[in-house]
Amino acid sequence: MSKRVVYLGVDVGATELWVSSAGLKPRLFAHSIKGIKSLHHWALKEAGDAVGHLCMEATGVYSRHVAIKLLELTGLEVSIVNPACIKAYANVQLRRSKTDRLDAEVIRDYAESQKPRPWQPASKTKRQLYELAALADSIRASLRQWRNRRHAQGYIPDLPKEVEKTQRAIEKNLEKQLNHVELAINRLCASEPELAQEVMILESIPGIARKSAVQILANGREWLTDRSAKALTAHAGLAPHHYQSGTSLNGRSRLDKRGNVKLRKALYMPALVGIVYNPRLKSCYKRLCDNGKQKKLALVACMRKLLLLIRSMLINKKTFNPNFNT
Repeated sequence: MSKRVVYLGVDVGATELWVSSAGLKPRLFAHSIKGIKSLHHWALKEAGDAVGHLCMEATGVYSRHVAIKLLELTGLEVSIVNPACIKAYANVQLRRSKTDRLDAEVIRDYAESQKPRPWQPASKTKRQLYELAALADSIRASLRQWRNRRHAQGYIPDLPKEVEKTQRAIEKNLEKQLNHVELAINRLCASEPELAQEVMILESIPGIARKSAVQILANGREWLTDRSAKALTAHAGLAPHHYQSGTSLNGRSRLDKRGNVKLRKALYMPALVGIVYNPRLKSCYKRLCDNGKQKKLALVACMRKLLLLIRSMLINKKTFNPNFNT
């Protein structure tokens, strides 16, 4: 027999945590190590003999920080929910006001009715990989901007030498820092046997090199192996969005991009190369195009096929095989 669950709603802010429990006024805790420990102690007391389940919206580093610290203290379940779900739930309830206290109550009501699945963080290594990959991406974007700026400045007459000198110094420094980060990524991948194996598996797929493998693993994290194929496709924003109702409304189906844009971006180039060099994607792409599918839609379908192929290979811990069944 399953144990009774007591749901608590947590509105996470940068400095404050508002927590709602059924029948009680929302309580305020500081968003600090001490405050999270106080919240943990209070939540255990509120749950009693039942299972305490704290639900919160996904607010980036803030919600992950609270969730990870609560799970480290043990004894409670935690779930992190898409803010769009909470907003839609509040609209259904015709809520006209929005405060941190009310948000905590809405989150608790949502958790009690929808019973979200408990959340488990990615491994420490995967979290470190994500931060390093995100930093490398940011540096590359800055480097592109400065190079474009230098290109444009080449058409400016009488450009001061100080501008050109400073420009080159900034670019050189960014290149140096990018090299340091990429070396740190390689060291991290080599230091963790499981991560090293996953990188090797992805690099065995035609079209995926080290950079793409790292981006896919960093942004896919636990979704790549712990979720269903349908949930993973939706998470990557590669699920179809149908727009039909009765006989009067028959809209065109489109790609639902409500997902992890970084993961989708990381799959684009490997799929583009794969339709030429990966026999699995090449045959899929040719079949879709021969059936009248637009090339762009066929490429998106190959991105989805590549993602599910990666999922199967990581779960089964097998390197690429043209005859591998997903």
